[in-house]
Amino acid sequence: MNSECAISVLQDLLRVYDHRFLDLDGPQRERLVEGTRRMLGDEDLSDAARAALPSAYRLRAFCIRHGLRDELERMIRDEVAGHRVGAVVVGGRVYAMYPYLRGVPRKDADITAEVGVEHRLDAVGWHGGRVRIRGRAVIERVEARRTQVEIVLRESGSGAEHRCAAGPLEDGFEAAGIAVPGPGLWEVHVAASTLGLTREARLGPVRGPRLKTEPQRRSLGAAGQGTILFTGGGHLAVRVERGDGDGGARAGRRWRPGARLRRLMPWRS
Repeated sequence: MNSECAISVLQDLLRVYDHRFLDLDGPQRERLVEGTRRMLGDEDLSDAARAALPSAYRLRAFCIRHGLRDELERMIRDEVAGHRVGAVVVGGRVYAMYPYLRGVPRKDADITAEVGVEHRLDAVGWHGGRVRIRGRAVIERVEARRTQVEIVLRESGSGAEHRCAAGPLEDGFEAAGIAVPGPGLWEVHVAASTLGLTREARLGPVRGPRLKTEPQRRSLGAAGQGTILFTGGGHLAVRVERGDGDGGARAGRRWRPGARLRRLMPWRS
């Protein structure tokens, strides 16, 4: 199965194996499974089909081809209920672990391209002239004793980066001394690494219950003024505006013609 048309039809067919499949009666399920099995044929999925299908669909195809009806139904029920199986990292690749499935080809269980960062932002604020961030970040579905976390500031226009390692907390991380590199809008990302695998995501959309979301401004001396804020989509960012040479003391003042003259010559007011 290599043609784009055939792969598209297969994808649409496997998409039905969700709560709709569970709503069918016994004979209806049998007809659907048998029709899918005939379309799959006796050979394994082609590389093109594997590349186009998510792991959940590839594993459905495996169960259908090998007559694993009970396992197929259990997989669907677990997904509908929101239960996610664990995963193992081998050689930098991530594989889903289904204890009730045997003989699954690694290519079908490979979820490397599907795992991201499970993250949460609990607190953000200024600590002197630096930014302090607390939160949680782990790679999805991968159980690991330790996860290394970095905060990445990436300037939205130039793409310039500044990285700061975070220290571990009991249930997360803290980066307490994040220096703001310079003028610009710096988007805040979190990078989680474990077992040779690294994933990155924007911080902000997933938040702790006590997170303060109003803009936080701070004078940065000669560097200007910094503002911690949330952009569209709820993403965390730091905006730095260039100073005027005296630490921003005159920022926001508006010169009014004649003001100095009136102070020197009050009788002309």
